[in-house]
Order: sequence, then C-alpha cells, then structure tokens
Amino acid sequence: MPTLIDLLRHPPKSPSAPGKGDDIPARFWAEGRLPAAQLSVDVEGLGPLPQPLSAELAHELQAISEPARFGLREQTVLDPAVRHSGEVSADLIGLDWQPGVFAALKRDVAQALGAGPLDAWLHKLLIYGPGQFFKPHQDTEKHPGMVATLVLVWPSPHIGGTLRVRQGQQQAELVSQHLHHASDMRWYAFYADCRHEVLPVLEGWRVALTFDLVLPAQDTRPVQSAALLAPVQAALRQQFALDSDAPSLDPWVLLLDHEYTEHGLRWAMLKGADRWRVARLRAAAEALGLSLQLALAELHETWSAEPAPRSRARRFNHDDQPEPGELIDQSLTLDFWVDAQDCLGSRNSLTVNLAHTACFTETGPAHLVNEEYEGYMGNYGETLDYWYRRAALVIQSPWAAERDRFHLDFDGALADARRLAQAQAPEGSATLLRRVRDAAPLLAKAVSARGRSVLESYAEIAAALPDAEAALALMRSFDPCTLLPEDAAVLGRLERVRGTPWTRALLQSWHDPQARRSSNISIGWRPGWGSVLLATPLWLPALPDFTRAAQVAGWSRALLDDWLGACRANLTRFDNARAQAGPANRMALLEGMVNAVCDLARAFVLRGEDGEAELQALIQEVLARPALYPHEQLASFVQAAGPLRDQVPANSPASESLRHQVVAALHSALSEPARDASDHRLLRIEWTCRCKDCAVMIAWAESPGAEPLAMAMAEQRRQHVQAQFTAAGAPLFASTLKQGSPYKLALRKPDDLLARDRAARQRWAKDLALVRV
Repeated sequence: MPTLIDLLRHPPKSPSAPGKGDDIPARFWAEGRLPAAQLSVDVEGLGPLPQPLSAELAHELQAISEPARFGLREQTVLDPAVRHSGEVSADLIGLDWQPGVFAALKRDVAQALGAGPLDAWLHKLLIYGPGQFFKPHQDTEKHPGMVATLVLVWPSPHIGGTLRVRQGQQQAELVSQHLHHASDMRWYAFYADCRHEVLPVLEGWRVALTFDLVLPAQDTRPVQSAALLAPVQAALRQQFALDSDAPSLDPWVLLLDHEYTEHGLRWAMLKGADRWRVARLRAAAEALGLSLQLALAELHETWSAEPAPRSRARRFNHDDQPEPGELIDQSLTLDFWVDAQDCLGSRNSLTVNLAHTACFTETGPAHLVNEEYEGYMGNYGETLDYWYRRAALVIQSPWAAERDRFHLDFDGALADARRLAQAQAPEGSATLLRRVRDAAPLLAKAVSARGRSVLESYAEIAAALPDAEAALALMRSFDPCTLLPEDAAVLGRLERVRGTPWTRALLQSWHDPQARRSSNISIGWRPGWGSVLLATPLWLPALPDFTRAAQVAGWSRALLDDWLGACRANLTRFDNARAQAGPANRMALLEGMVNAVCDLARAFVLRGEDGEAELQALIQEVLARPALYPHEQLASFVQAAGPLRDQVPANSPASESLRHQVVAALHSALSEPARDASDHRLLRIEWTCRCKDCAVMIAWAESPGAEPLAMAMAEQRRQHVQAQFTAAGAPLFASTLKQGSPYKLALRKPDDLLARDRAARQRWAKDLALVRV
C-alpha cells in the first residue's frame, strides 16, 4: 500500500484544463507576459508612462521618487547599502486596465502558484538605475491574508536587474532585461516567505510595479475527488491503526514547505504545494473522524562540537568556529495551535515522536532561528545546539486529541470531562473512562502542579467512572498533607458514591510510605550520612478542623479511624527517624513536634469515645520518648488531651499519668537553684563526642568561668570540635586566631545565659499553673 508521503508527491490535475494532463505546479514562483497595450499608468507629477520608457523620462521619474526603505523587524529603515532604488507610493499612481485584463491576470497568477482566488493590491512603483539593487530579503505581511508578491516590469530598456528568488535550497532567476522596444510586459510572482533580491542594474532603467497578493477571508478549499481521497483514507487508516483494537495515540505531523508567521498560519492562507496537500489530507482525515490542527514546530538538535579544520595560514587563528560532529539528541515540539475552525488555541508546547513526522523539504539553514555553542562542562564535551522553526499540519485520532488537550488546554479538557461525569449517560461513561485512561500521566502531573485545587473536579469524575480501579488511579496522586477542611465534604460525597471500602483503599494509598518515597517521612534519616532531618508536614495543617468537617460530612467511623490512624503512623515513623538525629537537630524540631501531637490529640478528643483508645496510645507513645518530648515541654499537650479526661475520667489513666509526669518534671526543673551572675555553666547539653579535644571543650563549657578558651590545633581538629558542639546544640561562638602555628580555635560562651535561664523558669512556672489541678 502506498504511504501517505507517496500519495502526496504528485499534485492533482488542473481543474481548468481537464484531460490535458497539466498538473497544478508546486513551484514557489511563477512568471508570464502581458501585452503592453493592456495597461496604462499615470504618475502624479509626471503624467502617463510611455512604452517604452525613455532615458530622459526615467531620469524625471527617479527625480520625483523617494529613496526606497525596507522593513527590519519592527522598524522601517533607510540603508542604501541594503536597498538602493527609488519608489513612488501607490496613492500617486493611477492604473487603467483594459476590460477583464486585471481579473484574468489574477486568475493566471493564482493558478500558476497553485493558490486559491487572489486579490492584488498595488503597493509601489520601483525604479532602479545603473548600479542600483536590493539585497536578499523577505517581504513582510503588509495586509491580513497576504501570501505572495506580484512584480510587473514596465517596458524600459535595461541590462541586469535580475530578480533572484530562493526557497530553501531551490532558486529561480527571473530575467527582465531587454534593449529594444518591447511589445509586452513581464510579470513575476512568488510567495512572501521566499528570500529574494534584485541584482544590480548594469545599464538603463528597470521600472516595476509591485502588488501584494492577498487571499480573500473566506475558506476556498480545493475540491477533492473521491478517486484521490480513497487511497489517502486507506493510508490514514493504516497510519493510525484505526481497524485494530489498539489505535495509535501518536500524532502524525507533516512539516510544511513554506514559512508562516503567527499571523499567516491559517488554513485559507496556505501556499503552493502546502495548499493542495493539506486540503487532500484534511478531506480524507475529516471523513475518518480524525482531528486536524495547524501548528508551529520547533526542531532542536544537539551535536558534538568538533574543531573547525584549519589551514597552515590559519592555524593560529583562535576565532575559528567549531563544526557539528555527531548528532547527540533531537526533539520536535509543537506550539501556537490553530484548530480546524481557524481559531487560535493554546500556546503550550507538545513534544512529538520524530518517527511519526514527514516532510518534502528537509529542515536546513533556511529554517534556522538560533544556535548556541556550549564549552566543555566536565560531565560532557563541547556541544552545538540548533533550533529550527517550521509550520506543520498535525493529524490525530480523536481520543489522542482529547488526551493531548489535557496538556494543551487542561482547564477546558477537565471541564469537558466533568460535564460527561455529570451527564451520567452510559455512552458518556465509556467515553469518560477512555479519556481518563489515555490521559492518566497528564492528569497525575496536573495534580503535582495544581494540588488540591482540582480535587473536587477529579472526585466528581472518579465518582462517575464505571471502573473502580481507574477511579482509584485518578485520585491516587493527591497529597493528603495539602488538603483543607472544606475538602472533607468532597471525600464524604465520594465515599457515599463509591462506598467505604473503596474510599479506605484510597486513603491507604495516600498514606502508604512505599508509595510516597519522595517524602522525608518514608525515607527517614540515617546516621552517618551527615544530613539533617528537616521539618516535614505529617498531615494537613488544620487536622482538628478537618476532623470536625469530616464528621459533619458524614464520614464513616471506619474511614475516620483509618485517617487518624494513618496520621499517628506517620508520627511514629518520623519520631523513629528523629531519634537517630543529632541533639541540635532534635531541639530544632521540638516545638513543631509538640504542636503536632497537640493537634492529633485534639482530633482524637473531637471523636469522643471513638477516639479514646487512639488518644491513650498517643499519650503513652509520647511519654515513652522523653529524649524526643521532654516532659517539662508538654504542658500544651496536657491541655490538648485534657477534655477527654473530663468526659470519661474513669477510663483515662494515660491522661492522668501524662499530667502527673509533666507536673513532676516542671517541679523538678523549678526546684533547681536559680543561676547567679557568676555562673556560666552550660547545662543540659547532650554532647555527641568525648574525644581528647572535645573533652577539653566540654570541661570548660561545664565550668562556671566566663573566660574564653583557646585551643591550638590543626585545621582538621578545629573543624571537628566546631562540628561536635554544633551537633550538640551548645550555644558557643567560635573563631580562629591566626597566630603562631598551628592556629588557635577560640571559643566563647554566650553573654545572656542568666537571661535565658530566667526566661525558662518563667515559662515553667506559667506552664505549671496551667496543668496543676
């Protein structure tokens, strides 16, 4: 069976000449002749132009012309080194065509270029004298729908002034020179994306009228015969495996021959062979229900960089540019989408498989928009990167288009899926299931980017899916630590629709440490790595409020048991990791962990008798870890757990034990003598090392004196002592005295030990008053 590329190599027969075998040309340029008597031109200030134009009148025409300018990006500039000619604006020129001539000329030009009906708008009259020229350039799109340029050369004797037109690697030279009286005018047309130049005029005067060729606003698609469409449809069926049980989800991309700007990339403005090829593919694809879009494509290539070959004369020239060696990587992304109704779509990019990309014109220097050289980086050698820009036709199966829409227009695709879920029609459920399965990676990625903001939409879709496992997979990516109290109602509705066992399985997947390996909780912290255990959320930030909202939303007892049980399991895992952390690390985490256990206790209290057993287990776990939860720091925890003691005092021995142990710890702390002004001992420090050097430091730190300590030692020993008192959380200050050899490590105690001790005793007294009965 012929491939799509094979079927698109040859243009259709010309509809204007049936049976003659003339093909519609695929050229980027066209030329022809027009009898000179069919057009009269009048120039304001000069009068009618004779045929041929004499040298004397040519001088007068040049005298009334203005120096020609040209467009450079967003500017119009005058530079005779680039464009050296004269111009007369269209408003100073009058054209008088013989009846029917102008319409026939436009038809001939359109047919020669393979375009649809064209309008021609006079732009300027240009005059080139001896030595004048216009260097290579591209015409700007001066009007909406402008696709090409028409040049009409007036009969005037001249030599040179050849119009050279290029597209990609192809080139045409359009010669207009003549020395004698000419009975006709020469016309040339070319697409606006072509680079072109006017070579210098050697003798005489070259006078030309230029027209902007514009496609009308309406879509005038070429008519496609059934005989042409049948094989293209068969090739598309094979390309997308439409007759199989597993149709292809990869888009097929045809890179177009011509260049198009964002303004010019429209279906009706396609040029040359692009026009009939796209029209043929469009008709066949639409008949099969396939989706079509136009897009701009960016091809990115990374090559190894090789030194440029140097001759003996250039061997010491360090400005030689490197050349590409071997291709390392290549990718194609699509953006700036135009749908089948000519509406602009998303600007998001989509990476496509290069194996499913085709073109008739190879990507080359004409498409290059940027290049970059990267020097040696250590892990890899020197590289050259190239970026090429092209236009493309993208064909997809409808289900692949829906999948990719989650990438290109996520909000619109999600809204459509939600409407399908709300419709609750059997056929809609099947469509919804296919969309969710096809877009599963994109949906999961969106959760990572948007978090709980899409929870309600996902939950509504999950409730409508006919497959329980697909619904579970859809919801699995959410992080329970990011939820808010209002989300409890969403999960409550989901439980009522999908059932408690399904919802419990969802919660289990959310809290499974193996499924959430990126979490610091699941990985933990291991001694010897030299790392620090970071504060991490163990559950959502407003756990008591969420628990209350879950009760209002009608969560089942089993679901709430699972939720709070998972929270306590997270706490246990994190505490196990915290027990392996250094003293300073544990001290830094202490306040946050006390607040955490208070929130968990309040959540258990809100559940009344249903939460009693979990609360008692939490209290026992906290009391069993005095190194992690110093009892004198737990007054707030006593208060958080207290309401349950008031409700069921006979069944809360753990609560009473908690209160008594905290009271005893606070009494013990306050019973120690208060520090006087001469006492500079560092107390309650959990030293991590007692080597010879550290022993000297510890003895000095625990002594009452305030004088600094200077220890002469090598750099490695100095670093060790500093690291050990930092890990122990000792409030010491260190500096290096660069005197003698080896240098000295100077240690100093803080000046505010008395104020710190006084503040701690005030806090203990306040806490004791709160918890003492």
